[in-house]
Amino acid sequence: MIVSFTLTSLMAAKLLRPPGELVKEKGMWLYRIILTPFQNFLDKLEHGYSNSIGWMLKHRAIILLTIFSTLVIGFGFYYFIGSEMMPLADVGQAYGILEAQPNTSFEQTEKMTTQFEKIILKHPEIIKVSTEIGAETMFESFSPFFTGYSMGQVNSSTFMFTFKDKDERKKTIWDVMDSIQKEALETIPGLRRVQIKEMGSDVMASSSAPIQILVYGKDFGLIEKLSNESLKIANNIKGLYQGALDWSLTRPDYEIKIDPRRAMEIGLGTEEIAQQVYYSMRGGLTNEFYRLPNIRQNTILVRYDQDDRKNNIALENMYITTTDGRQIPLKTVATIEYKGAPTIIEHDGLRRVNTLTGYYRIGGPPSMDLSMDIEMKAMQKINFPPGYGMEVRGDMTQMMDSFRRLLAGLLFAFLFMFLILVAQFRGFLQPLQMIMSLPLELTGVFIALFLLHQNFSTVSIMAIIVLSGMDITTAILLVDMIINYRDRGVPRDEAVMKACPQRLRPILMTSIITILVMIPVSLFPRTGMDAYSPLGTVVVGGLIIGTILSLFVIPLMHTYVDDFIKLINRIFLKRKWEWPVTKSIDEI
Repeated sequence: MIVSFTLTSLMAAKLLRPPGELVKEKGMWLYRIILTPFQNFLDKLEHGYSNSIGWMLKHRAIILLTIFSTLVIGFGFYYFIGSEMMPLADVGQAYGILEAQPNTSFEQTEKMTTQFEKIILKHPEIIKVSTEIGAETMFESFSPFFTGYSMGQVNSSTFMFTFKDKDERKKTIWDVMDSIQKEALETIPGLRRVQIKEMGSDVMASSSAPIQILVYGKDFGLIEKLSNESLKIANNIKGLYQGALDWSLTRPDYEIKIDPRRAMEIGLGTEEIAQQVYYSMRGGLTNEFYRLPNIRQNTILVRYDQDDRKNNIALENMYITTTDGRQIPLKTVATIEYKGAPTIIEHDGLRRVNTLTGYYRIGGPPSMDLSMDIEMKAMQKINFPPGYGMEVRGDMTQMMDSFRRLLAGLLFAFLFMFLILVAQFRGFLQPLQMIMSLPLELTGVFIALFLLHQNFSTVSIMAIIVLSGMDITTAILLVDMIINYRDRGVPRDEAVMKACPQRLRPILMTSIITILVMIPVSLFPRTGMDAYSPLGTVVVGGLIIGTILSLFVIPLMHTYVDDFIKLINRIFLKRKWEWPVTKSIDEI
């Protein structure tokens, strides 16, 4: 804006000259071949636009009905485009997790990870992979805080993939990820789940699955049963990839039921027996009876040998010490029952839940549509008992919150634009015709998103906010020039027919330059810019349709607002009001 008010004005005063002083320049090939034909084209375009405005002023009702029909059709395209939180982006990085069946040893997990890495090596699109196997203990650098990427377990490993630039490979990042995941599940026995997700391009990018559906309830067994049935339904829905559950009831667990009478006979309570069993199986740290000066001493973990704690028989024969020092087998005071336990215990608030996770792909149904589809089909086909049900999380909840905030911002933007126009035009009615240009852009937005198979997202709403400020400029330019002519005493229709063609060139120049800049963002995004492709699409589509409709709607709206002002003066103020007319357009 500062440049426009200073440098641009100065350059125009120095460089622009009247047409009569350009006789010599017009003989040059640049003028004869390019500039003069283009100037003639613009002159014809202005003349045709003026004639169109004149015809429209005589058929206002028909034109307004046609434009209204165009708006209805344009807004109808909204129902054919999906919704998502943030568009997918091929940024050349991905995160993966491999989880083996519960009770898999670290050695077995390492072998499975090696097999998985061999599958990765088959894909030349991947440059490097960072692998982390197992979990750290309290003796290492373990942190109890969940990072959002992994909760380390002995039977799991995590991966960070780095791909070649997307312009240097034929396959997309999703083709490679899905191929690796499918081959791993088919060829590596003992896997519980394998999931790989691209790293997003925004600052909130994480490894969290975009599709998350909670199955909640009280009993672990019933939750797992309902979750497995829901997963089968989800895997049959077209567009869902890498569906999995956060946990399963497959972890070996033994429940020790102590006989209170027998425990009392040997002088031990339930808690004392439980502590002895715990430290025998899990181990305990030795106490430090003395310290050596300036020497770092080792901490020793004492527990039963592996062979003495590997199954329920060994557990039954484990010795416990009574109060008088005698040692008796555990099976003399308790019975042991096998019971499957969840691999992890997951809560949403205070409820026990199991999360069904999945991913979507470009060209298929977006995350919001898939989440709703899975939930509706599962609720229809599965009989959930009282206290059990499903709730959508992931992109769905984040998207609803983000949409609410951005739409509130859009409404405030409209309000502030209206108030600024009220101050500029010294009234509330004249700015209404300019605000009417804002719905026109949405027609182009929805049509453009539909044609390019893109979804409505937070990026789209941000682009609409930007587009609104650009589109209302067209209305301001037209109305300001019309009012300028009318203030000079020109009749209304003549002022409209004269002012609009004069503003045609700056309006087209502004719109065309913006469209040309945004086309590469929309159609040919570079690496990492995929997620912002809808921004270019919204601006291009909104400007094309919005500018064309505004050029015809705004002049008509000015005449309707003018008639409305006359009506208000006649009905409420009991007076006849007319904009002063002192001269014709030919006298200006």
